[in-house]
Amino acid sequence: MTRAPIFAVAGVISLIACSDNPNSTLAGPLDPYRPVPVTPLATTILGRIGVHPLADDQAIELQGVDGGVYRLLGNASDALASVQGADVVVRGTFDANGDFVVLEFEVTGMNGRPALDGVLEATDGGFALRMSDGLLQDIPGLPDDCAENVGRRIWVVGWDYDPPVQYGVIATG
Repeated sequence: MTRAPIFAVAGVISLIACSDNPNSTLAGPLDPYRPVPVTPLATTILGRIGVHPLADDQAIELQGVDGGVYRLLGNASDALASVQGADVVVRGTFDANGDFVVLEFEVTGMNGRPALDGVLEATDGGFALRMSDGLLQDIPGLPDDCAENVGRRIWVVGWDYDPPVQYGVIATG
């Protein structure tokens, strides 16, 4: 008769030890009154970059096409300071202070002209940009001095039907 309780306890222990669910019997059920952490949803905003010097730092702002003005923060926002006046698409989240934390961005226009944004590569025919989606876009008309920027992220205007071709380096964040 003393073996039955021992086998029962051994069976319960083996079930708990073999469970794939870390919240099983020992941990108990999840607390229904405890809120589940919410991951903030990324937001996309289109607009033009403005950089304003402050006492010890600089404020990077986005004048949204919706009329709003957004203060930009985060590592990617530092790179945006190098493209002042550019039309951009930024993706990120709002923080508790209402500032926009930039996760990534793309330059879509510069000096009132459509722009491409990518990493410069040398090709047999000259230069090309490796776009964020992985496609390679040939850029005819880039000057030879552009070779010193191979491997760097740049913006380019005038590559299509609106010469002259102009480019600028996008600083790393």
